[in-house]
Amino acid sequence: MKTVLIVDDDLGFQRLLGISLKKYKSEFSVTLANNGEEAISIMERIPVDLLVTDIQMPKVDGLALMAHINDAHPSLPCVIMTAHSTPAIEEQFAQGGQQLLKKPFTVGTLLKAIRTALKPPSSPEGRVSGISVANFLQMINLEQKTCLLEVTSKSGDKGFFYLEEGEVFDAVFQGFRGEEAAFALIAQDGAGISFTDTSARKVKKRVKIGMMGLIMEAMARKDEDEG
Repeated sequence: MKTVLIVDDDLGFQRLLGISLKKYKSEFSVTLANNGEEAISIMERIPVDLLVTDIQMPKVDGLALMAHINDAHPSLPCVIMTAHSTPAIEEQFAQGGQQLLKKPFTVGTLLKAIRTALKPPSSPEGRVSGISVANFLQMINLEQKTCLLEVTSKSGDKGFFYLEEGEVFDAVFQGFRGEEAAFALIAQDGAGISFTDTSARKVKKRVKIGMMGLIMEAMARKDEDEG
């Protein structure tokens, strides 16, 4: 039996999803958590096959939970619930192996997302491991957070993004600063991710390109390098 962990601090909404999905108990069981801290505790005790999580939550929010999942359970599929999204961003998340659902949505929409996520990949290489740097940046952008994002490459090199209200102000990586550092960091596959909320402070805005343009340019450069 597959286990789906649903994490949302809106207890009424959380219970509604739990009750509505009970009729599909022959396909999967549902476990509920109120925030990221509780979700992490549950995953330490029982195996979970799919995480469905909101982003805005107290204690440990969805971003911190996703950073933990990226490190501790990189192959765990995720469905992310948010009040802020666009079709273009949802498509990009799907390409990276995650699904993004814009609230409000129907139980039928969530059920379809759960069934898709629980479906085994068509090949051993069919499932993407871990959340991409690009998708994590987009979640921060959607939530308009001010934070310091640390990215650790597979080789152990560390880089940083400084974001204010969801926009990249500066980046540092391997001797580069600004946009060149950002392009290199976004292109990292299988990177470790952590972030720290920080109050707004005066940081020189070296990155002039908007989030979507930054990601598109980074991916275009990566494709060119790999081609």
